[in-house]
Amino acid sequence: MSATYDNAVITVEVSESKLEEVKRVYKNVYYHPDENVPEEELKVADIWFATWTGLPTCVKSLDQIPNMKVLQLSSAGANKALYSPIMSSDKARKQIKVCSSSGMHTLSIPQYIIGNVINLYMKLHIQLYIARSQSVWPDRDEIVRLCGMSGQAFPGNRSVSGKTVGLLGYGHIARETARLFKAFNCSIIAANSRGNRRPEEGYRIPGTGDADGSIPEDYYSTNDEQSFSSFLSRCDILVASLPSTPQTINMLSQKHLELLPHGSVLVNVGRGDLVKSESILGALDAPKGLWGAVLDVTDPEPLTHGHPLYTHPNVIVTPHTSGIIEGYFDVGADILIAQAAKLKQNEEPLNVVDPVKGY
Repeated sequence: MSATYDNAVITVEVSESKLEEVKRVYKNVYYHPDENVPEEELKVADIWFATWTGLPTCVKSLDQIPNMKVLQLSSAGANKALYSPIMSSDKARKQIKVCSSSGMHTLSIPQYIIGNVINLYMKLHIQLYIARSQSVWPDRDEIVRLCGMSGQAFPGNRSVSGKTVGLLGYGHIARETARLFKAFNCSIIAANSRGNRRPEEGYRIPGTGDADGSIPEDYYSTNDEQSFSSFLSRCDILVASLPSTPQTINMLSQKHLELLPHGSVLVNVGRGDLVKSESILGALDAPKGLWGAVLDVTDPEPLTHGHPLYTHPNVIVTPHTSGIIEGYFDVGADILIAQAAKLKQNEEPLNVVDPVKGY
């Protein structure tokens, strides 16, 4: 790989101060948040900072970008960019490394996870619904009644202290979630494909995460059904942050969810196709096992109008917004800046996506 990375193209909107930071590490920076890049700049572009969809429509052929080596996305997911008309060919994938923004979402998604588990545990979603829809002081008995079976089982406020949190997938989001839940006196366990402890790879915001993977007390393998079942049987709070791959689609079934301890909560911030909505509803309505769910991603997505998950008394559904953070593209541009040091040393870029795996 050539060590020359002088020409950066940015087609997302960043602040003036962040743009100046980028200009300090790249010789030439071509800023076009409207995604209309002149042909002469396309010809010299080495590295590109783009939206989650990848290269904009002004790029219609690889011939326009002969020097392009790195496509830096502003998203953790890369499927849309990888399967775009330009990047789906073997020639494009050989020429251009697609890099995700994995690591930047530790500023938003872990706090979303913890905040909404607490919302369920404290029945805050029900209290706020009553107050906002009826403009009345919520009655405690009414709050419990509206929680249905879950309210009857756990009428008082619940505490996360002492609970076992299981991280399904142990990437950047899960590692920061583990670190924060540890402060609540929770036990932490994790499941990954090999069931082993691994160092954190790729871009990491200083002060976040679990660099050496030492926080979980036990690791389990998702490829070993007995190991995976043992993992699920311990999870008072199951947090899924997996990408969508052939291996993860429908990985969780209703049978798996029924292995969870009584009173458990499922949180899915990865991809909705991990588990069918019908499986979640079935497990929620079972006498024991799954008690609540926090879903920022769903199957299907968007969730259809009138779907029962919207109004289930112990489910919080949000429209795939957990990753949105103030100054989003500025935070992503920090990865573009971090890439400069690696690339100028002729090292492998950060967060390179394997087209086969999809992450």
